[in-house]
Amino acid sequence: MVTLEEKYRDLLAAAKKGAWGKPSKEQDDRLNSDIVDLILTEAVQSRASDIHIEPLRKFIRIRFRIDGKLYQVLEVLETPEIHLIPCIKILTDIPTDTVSSRKSWDGRFSMTLLNQQYDFRVATFPTVLGDKVSIRVLNKSSELIDLTKIGLRAQTAATLEQIIQKKNGLLTVSGPTGEGKTTTLYSILRRLHTSTVNIVTLENPVEYQIDGFNQCDINKKVSEDFNSALKATLRQDPDIILIGEIRDLESAEIALRASITGHLVLTSIHANSAVGTVARLINMGLERHMIAYAMIGSVSQHLVPRICNECRAPYTFDPVQFDMVCAQCGVDPKVFDFKASDGIIFYKGAGCEACKWTGYHGMIGIYEVIQFNEDLREAIINNASVSEIERIAVSKDYESMAVDALQKVKSGTVHFEDIYHIILEKSR
Repeated sequence: MVTLEEKYRDLLAAAKKGAWGKPSKEQDDRLNSDIVDLILTEAVQSRASDIHIEPLRKFIRIRFRIDGKLYQVLEVLETPEIHLIPCIKILTDIPTDTVSSRKSWDGRFSMTLLNQQYDFRVATFPTVLGDKVSIRVLNKSSELIDLTKIGLRAQTAATLEQIIQKKNGLLTVSGPTGEGKTTTLYSILRRLHTSTVNIVTLENPVEYQIDGFNQCDINKKVSEDFNSALKATLRQDPDIILIGEIRDLESAEIALRASITGHLVLTSIHANSAVGTVARLINMGLERHMIAYAMIGSVSQHLVPRICNECRAPYTFDPVQFDMVCAQCGVDPKVFDFKASDGIIFYKGAGCEACKWTGYHGMIGIYEVIQFNEDLREAIINNASVSEIERIAVSKDYESMAVDALQKVKSGTVHFEDIYHIILEKSR
């Protein structure tokens, strides 16, 4: 297998031999354009979600995020003819002058690679050594992931299905940046989309352009602000509204009012857990009774690498240590029904050509889903704490993220080391 490093050296060798003619600015531009194309193509072939182009003291470091992990893939020596970052800026219509390089810029461009159309979202960031560039890779040709294939286990999927069949109310999806919240929201929209439903989305930016959805891209070039656009959305006779993210008190109030007055509203929010969404909305300044009557469901999620099926290998895990982990997370070990007393069988990827020797292939979500009922609404109105709300949720067949994660470890889908820090953080 030819590596990216070898392909890059071949490009440089061709340029030095004069394969493109006498050296000139045009030839330098072509060399840089070819190097950028090479990096983008390799990223697509490697299933990278993000590309990092970072100036260091002696070279430009290229790193790919693959299955949630960063890998260094190339070092580009800085020479007079190499100017990768200005080349990318030109693709995105970002200014290349020295003054503009002192601030951050956002942009995007599209390109066809390997017979598929890709969007590349670019963000620049000024450092003491020059502009750092981060590029998000979005496959425009790929279909939306079906709700049954995003990693929901049977019980959690059944709970979410009950929630999204309601005609009005607010459903939130929470989790850190880059953890698949938008994918989950669009998977829900795909499940609900029919010719009899009017779906309107308000996003910054629109990541998936889907026929049949009325999508609005709010960005810095739009004259009206986010909250004005959200009010305008309500005048479009929507059945279902997707709000990319609840940002502040005003947008939260509009979203809640829309959900109470006959709309199903889906949105993302930064919160530590499904129950933590309630605390987040309260901290924004919303009234408890408004939250209680608007909320119909809350999803919290993380993405973790999926073990490669081609090189998956078993290993023995200490039962005593497993019991300690369960105790830390407040989970009963009996839930997992392990039979072996001398050792528990878990799995990890050994590394092979199919997964480029990483042991992983793709990502999968771990989830917790809460369906709000009268008991939870009463608890919210009566100033119950987050821990009390969670206690009530658990009594109603709620399955925590820790249980979901450990069940996926048991099934050989994910590696224990990739979920331990997440469930430990959730238990704090």
